[in-house]
Amino acid sequence: MTPITPAVSLPGKFKTFFGISLQVMGVVFFARLILDIGTRVVFPFIPQLSAGLGLTVVGFSWLLFIRGIIGVAGPIFGVWSDRYGRRKVMAVGLLCQALGMVGLTLSWQWWAILPMLFFGLGLTAFIPPQQAYISDQVAYERRGRALAIVEASWAIAAIVFLPLIGWLIDAFGWRVPFFIMSFFSLVGALVVWRYLPPTAHHTQTNISWAEMRRLCLRPNILASIFVALLLFITVDCFISVWGIWLSADYGLDAAALGLVATGIGLAELVGSASSSLFIDRIGKRRGSGLGLFLTATILLLLPLTQNFFFLAVAALIVTGVFIEFTIVSLIPLYSEQAPEARGTVFSLILLGAAIGGAMGTPIAATGWETFGLGGVCAIAAACLLAALALMGRFLREESHH
Repeated sequence: MTPITPAVSLPGKFKTFFGISLQVMGVVFFARLILDIGTRVVFPFIPQLSAGLGLTVVGFSWLLFIRGIIGVAGPIFGVWSDRYGRRKVMAVGLLCQALGMVGLTLSWQWWAILPMLFFGLGLTAFIPPQQAYISDQVAYERRGRALAIVEASWAIAAIVFLPLIGWLIDAFGWRVPFFIMSFFSLVGALVVWRYLPPTAHHTQTNISWAEMRRLCLRPNILASIFVALLLFITVDCFISVWGIWLSADYGLDAAALGLVATGIGLAELVGSASSSLFIDRIGKRRGSGLGLFLTATILLLLPLTQNFFFLAVAALIVTGVFIEFTIVSLIPLYSEQAPEARGTVFSLILLGAAIGGAMGTPIAATGWETFGLGGVCAIAAACLLAALALMGRFLREESHH
């Protein structure tokens, strides 16, 4: 009699392909999605939020600058995640976001600075330990696809939840969705604390500030920080300039810009999925380098589409694919630069990304006024090519188990 081979369950197939259990991935993805919704929600609704707080749009943009630049505190949370554990710091990050959102709804004018600082600390505290947690759990050969699945939450937040939040703002005012999101941020913190299992990570649990300074001065770590900085100058240049461009050249209103944003969100999902499927096969360095080069190329070609609306929108969507592919593909490469202090390294990467992101918007605005779209795209492409040179020279790709 022929023995019957039991069918492999969906959780078993998932763990085989991604190198991590479906339950753990589900908890991490849920928590990251809550964080990404909170991070993205302020950008499309700046007019409503600034009016609700009694600020001008320019004034509110400085609140966003404050929220972003607080990422310079990232190394503190990275050290804490290596010392005290990933789950604890991830839960603290979500708790900070909950406090920031509640505080924002109770604020008026510049009193919003304090809750916005807490808001920014949520992202700063959560991302490095979350990326280190996945990297600790998953072998290097499957790490790219596992990290990419989590990063897909960024696109899903825009595609699924931002339209819903926009409807809530129109129907009930901007404070209601922020109260709802603060509640879910608190739930996310409790879920991470209760249901995320501890992981045995091979990092220094008592890394000192002197050791962190020496870590920062390693050529590959310093290069990683500057790669992130240059990349996020480009990212924020792109997300800042395309709305200005389409409004100025084609007269698009907010609803039409929202549709374009949905298209770019879908493109980001494609980019993240593409990285998940292919980056482990083609290699993290090779794939990241290809992403940097192709993104620089499409940005240099973007001004040629200025007189053709549908071609311009298509080019923006393609750019969204390549940018997200590049961001996601670099994460597993960063994870191997100093495996013994992975949480600290990711916090340093976030520091570079925060500084670059804070610089990107004023660079885009000044470049647009001075040189037009071509100037902004040239600056962004130059940043990517400089990042490519740094990555090729200093970032290594080694497998650690």
